[in-house]
Amino acid sequence: MNKKNFVCLIQPHTSFKLMNVQPALFDQFDSIGLMSLSAYLKEKGYEVEILHLAKAFRNGYSLQQVIDKIKSREPILFGIGNMWVHQSVGMLETATLLKEIYPNIPIIVGGQHASFFSRDIVESYSGLIDGVIVGEGEETLYDVVKSVEESGIIEKSIPGLMVKNSNGEIEYTRRDIKLELDNLPFLSHKGIWPKIDPLPGDIIPYAAALDTVRGGCPQSCVHCLEGNGLGKLGRNKRAFHSPEYLIDQMKLYLQEGKTNILIQDSFYANGNKPIEKFVDLAKQENLFVDAMHFFVEPGYLSSDIFKVLESFPAQKVAVDYGIETGSEKVARNMGRYYNLDKIYRDVEILGKTKTVSTAWWLISLPGETEEDVKLTEKAIIETTNMGVLTERVSQMLLFPQTELYKNRKLYDIRAYFHDFHDFKVFSNTERRENGLYPELVTHDMPYQTREDTIRLLRDLKKSIRKATEASPYYEEKKKLGFVLNDYDFF
Repeated sequence: MNKKNFVCLIQPHTSFKLMNVQPALFDQFDSIGLMSLSAYLKEKGYEVEILHLAKAFRNGYSLQQVIDKIKSREPILFGIGNMWVHQSVGMLETATLLKEIYPNIPIIVGGQHASFFSRDIVESYSGLIDGVIVGEGEETLYDVVKSVEESGIIEKSIPGLMVKNSNGEIEYTRRDIKLELDNLPFLSHKGIWPKIDPLPGDIIPYAAALDTVRGGCPQSCVHCLEGNGLGKLGRNKRAFHSPEYLIDQMKLYLQEGKTNILIQDSFYANGNKPIEKFVDLAKQENLFVDAMHFFVEPGYLSSDIFKVLESFPAQKVAVDYGIETGSEKVARNMGRYYNLDKIYRDVEILGKTKTVSTAWWLISLPGETEEDVKLTEKAIIETTNMGVLTERVSQMLLFPQTELYKNRKLYDIRAYFHDFHDFKVFSNTERRENGLYPELVTHDMPYQTREDTIRLLRDLKKSIRKATEASPYYEEKKKLGFVLNDYDFF
């Protein structure tokens, strides 16, 4: 392989400390962000390989084998993904390893977490990392690669790239993202190392996610990193893939043996019609899959959409419904949809469908008292009795970029986590069967302390198990594929 046109992208492990065990947040899925960057560069004529270090270490590869793999191909540039909070330490460890092997090859970092903490990373690690791509990375990465290929160095004035100049000053020019999503090349899992032979019952090798929307979520939830403004990451307005594009992407996934498909983005935010078209096209094309997983939030879709989702041609259809709280007061504080009567009408219809219908919930929310948590517990029990079981319950994470953090004094919130360094604890926290992580509580309030949060979570998990096992829908949902797992992941 010619070094001149070879780029190596890396999906890092969480940390060497946890390289052989499961961290509190899952880390085995392939990053569609890196896959999109790879596809874009390949379309421009470059050769690209993605090294999935978390997958390698968890499947028995030693550190020396990973080093040998890195040494086997010398690229012109390394790109490390720091999409999720728990990859922070692994990203830094990977960059350190690369510098030891190839001290003169540039290293850049990107991904959502890196974007939100780009200034912290550049300020603290500019001797290790040559720059951080902020926001969507296709065009910026292409410009970086061209710069290195043509001159051997990274041009510091590239829009979308944050760097530290020779005077120790941080330079950054925002890139205005205008890429039409349907003009992007399709994603492929080919070219990801290592290729793992699946074990019996392991769905990870068959899982793939559809990149449906960019530019954030239309809601302005004060606690969320995807909310209007924060989630745009370079776009002036939200952009969606068409249902036709998504169907063609699914065809490619199926050719690659990917039969568990996930839509995790806010594709639902355009209302019923795009989803209805997507499902209709899947039927017309006979795109039968083992599992199709939809994420939906209240307030965007009419209740009849759940019968549409149920009809998707799959052995199992899962619908995850994001309610988050049973307190309308707290929902208003969060900037979320708070019409519980409408939510319950949706739940009643969703629960009766032949889907794995679930909801997710949060506590430690702004203005949330123990009475509000009891309302959430009541809502969990009621929705469970209507056939929408609980997917997960956890404490809210307070990130310093959010409106809630900036206005935390309104709710007497005391924040413990303030920068990139504080959040590195996620990289060193191992999964626990009880799903309780006091060291990951990012904040507290006089009316809900850190100790209260863990106690309330413990009680909620017990209540959820009891309600689930007593639900008239439990046995039916188990046959459809629901697993009661005590919510051990964060």
